[in-house]
Amino acid sequence: MPVILLAIFIDLVGFGMILPILPFIAQTYGGDSITIAGIMSIYAFTAFTIGPVWGKLSDRIGRKPALAITFLGAALAYLMLALSTSLWMIFVARAISGAMSGNIGIVMASMADITDESNRGKAMGRIGAAFGLGFAFGPGIGGYLSTIGGETSIFWPGLAASVLSLIALILTAIYVQETNPSKSKNVVDNIEAGLPEIGQQSEFHAQPEPQKTKPQWREIISAPERAPLFAMFIIAAVGQSISFLIVPLWLDTTLGWTAREVGFLMMAAGVFVFIQQLWTVGPMFKAFGEVKSLQYCAVVHITGCLIVIFGPPSSITAIIGFPLVLGALAMSYPALNSLLSQRTQKERQGAALGLSNGFGALGRVMGPLIGGLLFSATTTYLPFVVVISIGLIAFTWAWWENRRRPHLHSKRAV
Repeated sequence: MPVILLAIFIDLVGFGMILPILPFIAQTYGGDSITIAGIMSIYAFTAFTIGPVWGKLSDRIGRKPALAITFLGAALAYLMLALSTSLWMIFVARAISGAMSGNIGIVMASMADITDESNRGKAMGRIGAAFGLGFAFGPGIGGYLSTIGGETSIFWPGLAASVLSLIALILTAIYVQETNPSKSKNVVDNIEAGLPEIGQQSEFHAQPEPQKTKPQWREIISAPERAPLFAMFIIAAVGQSISFLIVPLWLDTTLGWTAREVGFLMMAAGVFVFIQQLWTVGPMFKAFGEVKSLQYCAVVHITGCLIVIFGPPSSITAIIGFPLVLGALAMSYPALNSLLSQRTQKERQGAALGLSNGFGALGRVMGPLIGGLLFSATTTYLPFVVVISIGLIAFTWAWWENRRRPHLHSKRAV
């Protein structure tokens, strides 16, 4: 587990380095908010179309080789981005990078392999912590590297991100053990002392699904206990991607911030995510369950949006509001993935979690386009109203889910 988390952390540092810079780079080539939305959406579109394939492939050939391939592809995509001299090169590089983003789904499937229901939420929270820590380091580093030489440039951040993905590849090739039970003859050690052995099943597994060598995506998606979760992945991703697009645009338009300053603010948001995922998610899931924790996430990110909308347009408003918005939205994914893994058979974990990554990518295709259109055509605050609406939808669904299955979502025994 530690090596897998280290590899994904290193890769996410590279991802975080690029994110706050792209709007400024697109503007240097004459792009507007719609162009920036398109760059973010092309990444998400290829993640949506290719992402589920990685999860299913990891079920077939193993988690380790599939993970290594994604890191290699990401390294090549970042190198192309570093060498980009036009908008079309940026679009192509981001499309390739999105196609390689299935590594998150593979890592989640690995965690599902070596955990059971009682500690899966904690494991998913640690993936979220690695994600948050990657953002804590990445945007600040990327913002600093982008200003080397005076003008904003993608070369040094892109090159550094490529090197980091290669390091993640090397770590995976040398140190990561295969966790897919069908591909490994050895019993995988528990992720840390005190965690139960694998193999326990949740109430959802009382009636096993028919065993198949090749899981069918339609069957995985249409199952009544999983279909609402896939819808929630789309909804949450729409809100998160709107926020990631609008934050740098709002800071640039309203406060005149540079890529370096935006990077430092996103770093603060990453620290907030890291602290919550590492020390809050596990205990909160144990105390209240994943569904009630989703309600908490919705309340926090709605609060952050209200601070931005009604607070004075100042640095203080941005520093308080945006970490709440970005941090709480990121925190919803461990809860959703934990619920999905609990409702899916072991042999279908990779396919199911790959699909969750794909559905999330579908939401990230729509989100930037919605945010870009609203930002360019109306007040800069209207996109945050959409994000608030998404929070209300998430809160209502969690309330309905808790009433529908109160015996499954009540306080857990420690």
